[in-house]
Amino acid sequence: MLTQNEATVDVPGLDTPLSLTLSPDLARLRAAALDYQKETEVTWQPLPALIMAEAVAWQNRPADEEWQHWRARRFAARVGAIPLALDDGETIVGKPHLRVPNEEDNARVEEARAAMKDVPAFSGGDTSHFHPNYEKFLAVGIPGILAEIDTHQAALPAGDAKHAFYDATRIAMEAFRDFALRVADTCDAHASAGDHADHWRKMAQINRDLATEAPSTFHHACQLMFLTHIASWFAEDHCMTCYGRMDRSLIAFYQADIAAGRTTPQEALDLLSMMYIHLNNTCPYGLADAVIVGGQDGRGNDVTNPLTYLCLTARWATQLCYPTLAVAWHDNSPAELMEFSMLMLRSGINDPAFFNDHIIPEGLRDHGVSVEDSHNYMNSTCVEIKTAGNSNIWVATRYHNCAGTLLEAMAAEAEGKCEPAKDLDELQTRVKELIAAQVAFTAMGCDDAWWEREQTGCFPFASCLIDDCLSRGIDHDRGGARYHWAENSFVGVANLADALVAVDELVYQNGEMTLSELHAICASNYEGHEPLRQRILNQFPKYGNDNDRPDMLTKAWTEFLCDTTESHSVGDHRYVPGFFCHINHAWLGKETGATPDGRLHGEAFADGAGAAQGRDEAGPTASVLSTTKWCHKRALGGLVHNLRFSREMFDSAEQRRAVQTVIETYLR
Repeated sequence: MLTQNEATVDVPGLDTPLSLTLSPDLARLRAAALDYQKETEVTWQPLPALIMAEAVAWQNRPADEEWQHWRARRFAARVGAIPLALDDGETIVGKPHLRVPNEEDNARVEEARAAMKDVPAFSGGDTSHFHPNYEKFLAVGIPGILAEIDTHQAALPAGDAKHAFYDATRIAMEAFRDFALRVADTCDAHASAGDHADHWRKMAQINRDLATEAPSTFHHACQLMFLTHIASWFAEDHCMTCYGRMDRSLIAFYQADIAAGRTTPQEALDLLSMMYIHLNNTCPYGLADAVIVGGQDGRGNDVTNPLTYLCLTARWATQLCYPTLAVAWHDNSPAELMEFSMLMLRSGINDPAFFNDHIIPEGLRDHGVSVEDSHNYMNSTCVEIKTAGNSNIWVATRYHNCAGTLLEAMAAEAEGKCEPAKDLDELQTRVKELIAAQVAFTAMGCDDAWWEREQTGCFPFASCLIDDCLSRGIDHDRGGARYHWAENSFVGVANLADALVAVDELVYQNGEMTLSELHAICASNYEGHEPLRQRILNQFPKYGNDNDRPDMLTKAWTEFLCDTTESHSVGDHRYVPGFFCHINHAWLGKETGATPDGRLHGEAFADGAGAAQGRDEAGPTASVLSTTKWCHKRALGGLVHNLRFSREMFDSAEQRRAVQTVIETYLR
């Protein structure tokens, strides 16, 4: 937690330091969220009430109901059944009552699922990584969306098929309005039943206001953003719905409140902290939820503002798992922003991460994204890239095990299924053929699901919040979003490169053993061959040390993996590659045998696009120089380079500047 000299922090642009010590109420709520996360660990807790409400809605469906109408009624049933939990001291309200289901709950859920056995199977594909157009929604509110639906529908001729779409979006938005009113009623009931009646009546009025008008204050805007988060996540299956670009979405409300004297920076910080704490009430360990701040607009203007620093500070103060915080960095990012970021890193919370606000927009524009939209992207939710508020992009669909595929090629030779490869190039060709087949198979499956989603998917609430669904009169799952594609990710590229160096040394250059013999050693988990494993680990060149031999292998492989991915289409857009792991470097490593790079059976693969853990021994600058020898622009599916520094590296301004220089070297 905080050290004595971190009880307050000087925030650029503010005359008075902000307190990093949470109020007693926030501290208590934070502790409760942490306790719940520890209790549930990585388990996703279903809400039985929602499943049962959905089953009742399905059983009562009209004959030959239009599919979009059903999906809207499904959303309405689920959002209307969210069990609410209010805790004293909450300033943002509407969180669901989550608990570990008991035997009775499980029996009722099974009964409900049996009642829905004839619901057409959902075809799959990503629904989780979702970022609404908060800026628009906060500007016009629920009434504004309903008015837009009415305007578009009124322009349609009678009998137009798009009437079904607008009917569905109206059902969904009216159900969301009723959700806000139910939250208000729950607050009123809480006021009547206990202490702090004035506070709960205020909370009730804020939610009642949101049902009838656009947000008018910073508090109103934060509350609407949170209700949107809950409804998207629990009622329409967009788990990991992100707050996203909070410093852009909320800045107008913050500035207006500051100017009018309705709030102070500390009060705004407390509201943001409350929102962050709530994320940890809803998002279990093992998932992700993100906020990104800073960056530039489409005209090249830096958009850093006072709320940028408050969003970062709230993460510093709460020190919980979520949200992860990121800074969109560019050449003209304020010096104060990077200095503030270094102070945050000094606290040990490992945030913020840094995203390149030059190369990412370039990559997005290669996919037809406008200049303005290309600078309004989101890491959704780890490092996968999607445009904010106007896209239906499937991320991390699928994680490919690169080093595991090398083992497959080695096994084929060892089992006599092919002639021995005459050199490293021939072996690599075989590995490429295997990976290419995997990518093709995955792309075909994604493409099938993409088109099937038109019939088994549809998200009317999302269609209200994602440009350009309402203007086109087309559902989010039927091509209504402005941008849409699917992204994959390749795990263990560093391990593959290091393994190929070892294979080349031992088999093709020095002839110490055959590939089949090396495969047998790996299959035995190096039992009886520990000296060889240590030699591989300590004497052969490794990716991440600015050594061209493994680095150029990595470069060639990343180019191949990008080319292979982009040679396929999902829907009407080319497949998009990525190089990040989430936690799949551990999961895939656990199920993969020992590899020729000296890695033992079960050990994790490299945790991103950088060196395998512990192998970048030439220092951080050499590590980033290795990673940046290949082009990152195409890797919109996600790319991360993790660097670890000792706490002492942040103790002085000079040392923090040295770390900052390494980060900026990587980004440049």
